[in-house]
Amino acid sequence: MKTKNLFFKGIAILLLFTCTQSVKAQTGYYSPSLVNFDVAMKNLLNNYDIPGGQLAITYKGRLVYSRGFGFADELAKTAVCPDNIFRIASLSKQITAITIMHLYEQGRVGLNDIVFGANGILNDSIYQTAFDPRVYSIKVKHLLSHQSGIPSYSFYIKSQMLDTFPGTAASYSNVGYVVLGSVIEKITKQDYETYVRDTILAPLGITDMQAGKSLLINKFPKEVHYYDYPGAPLVPSIFDSTVLVPRQYGGSIYMEGSKACGGWIASAQDLCKLLCAVDKFSTRPDILLPATINTMVQPTSLYVSGSPYALGWFINTSTNAWWHDGSLIGTMTYQARRNTEINYALLVNSNYTSGQYNALSSLVGSIIPLITSWPEINLFDSAIVCSPLTAVNNISINPSLFTVYPNPSNGKFTFKAEGLQQANCKLEICNLLGQEIYTTFFKGQQATLDIDLSGFPKGFYFMKVYDGTNSYTHKISIE
Repeated sequence: MKTKNLFFKGIAILLLFTCTQSVKAQTGYYSPSLVNFDVAMKNLLNNYDIPGGQLAITYKGRLVYSRGFGFADELAKTAVCPDNIFRIASLSKQITAITIMHLYEQGRVGLNDIVFGANGILNDSIYQTAFDPRVYSIKVKHLLSHQSGIPSYSFYIKSQMLDTFPGTAASYSNVGYVVLGSVIEKITKQDYETYVRDTILAPLGITDMQAGKSLLINKFPKEVHYYDYPGAPLVPSIFDSTVLVPRQYGGSIYMEGSKACGGWIASAQDLCKLLCAVDKFSTRPDILLPATINTMVQPTSLYVSGSPYALGWFINTSTNAWWHDGSLIGTMTYQARRNTEINYALLVNSNYTSGQYNALSSLVGSIIPLITSWPEINLFDSAIVCSPLTAVNNISINPSLFTVYPNPSNGKFTFKAEGLQQANCKLEICNLLGQEIYTTFFKGQQATLDIDLSGFPKGFYFMKVYDGTNSYTHKISIE
């Protein structure tokens, strides 16, 4: 998860286009004006031996590009689709920072609040016996800006000294963000993940973001497989040292204990949706006030790894761009908010090739100058078709397969299948938390269904249709 000190460092555009291979092996809505991103992503995977990746881009609040490339699972030959989820590593810190700033805006936490000790937020007895008394000077803003003095990967409050006095120097600390997760739990009296999902993500219509699991056996249905370098040895499990496991699956990071600093899993398009909710652009509503966002992205006077750092974000002070990256064994991630009303997220499922980070972090920035027009579509509001089980297939917007009307409604909808040819299909409806509230089965060739959700609260829901091979998702609204 340790962040590298690079921002949009250029690689030659020539490198992105050296391969002449076909760009058909990808999923997602095809846009001719953005084909350069297709070529660049395909070549990124080819040049750096990456099994699979995702790229999502928004322009003026609209999701104009969301595509999967390569394989979610090489052995099964399943394609990466736009709704596959990846470990996002240190991009988790932005989720935690946004949540803290949301609590700050509500007046439930102050940036100058003391964190540890009898007078601190974490005032339990375990936090009142620090070996280093400087611990009691750590403030919330120190944790957000990596100025707490807490070491990066482990800290034992009863026996370990801080690296520096809080507020005097910046040094990247994953543990500092784990502490922020505890701060959120203490203030809200809820589990960290539950509070974030219910309060920050669900109102935005983000239902697939969740805390990841360490072991392969616990991998989520939409989650990709992660790849270490070829021939990587098995190592003792962090759960049982007598058991040997792959480094990326229980051999290096304890995902369950790293939620707030690097434990989330998400799709690139959902990361873009969250980024659009805090970007200060008027084209899509923000969940934080402008003054709160200004505070969040104001660089500290100190630096982390050579780059200006604010409260959870690296900042390019010359271009007013915000960004972050992340890495774990088997994962590399990057997201950015550019001042040209462009946001994006790029995720891949390996992290072992020299030069991969430079190529990945600069890919979008290198292509943007080549784009002469942006599509008028908004994939956030589209029905998406993906066929991940039939090798690598195209995915397209295909609303003609079925219609739902009226939408919005008072809770009573009519569903009519128009292009589903399979005999046996399943329809389910989920709320914003991903909880299934309605399920039925039907014959796709001739179905007209009356659906009554009038007993459910007003708001957005997701209708998912499965035909045995493909899945289709459509947003519906009860008013």
